[in-house]
Amino acid sequence: MLFVMITDFPNHWDKIKGYLTSYPPKMVKKAKPDQLKSGVKTIFIKKFKDSTDVEKAWSGKIYDIQKIPGSIFFRVEIEKENECPAEYAGYENGWYVE
Repeated sequence: MLFVMITDFPNHWDKIKGYLTSYPPKMVKKAKPDQLKSGVKTIFIKKFKDSTDVEKAWSGKIYDIQKIPGSIFFRVEIEKENECPAEYAGYENGWYVE
């Protein structure tokens, strides 16, 4: 399992205060929120606001997944900055399960 998390939210992914953030359940693609697990290898992709262009990408993991109505909270652990894999560059904002 691999997570690909894409957003144009400000201060993501390497600048999240406390490394805690959330996505609404509607942003989860190719899976149901109850199938999400902590400790899964993750590619974090930051896009420029209102653009399909990639700003930066990182690899790491997510932990401490907590589901409450309307939000899925999780903690981000960035391991290193990477080039954005070409196969994910065209993806829209979302949490993809590969």
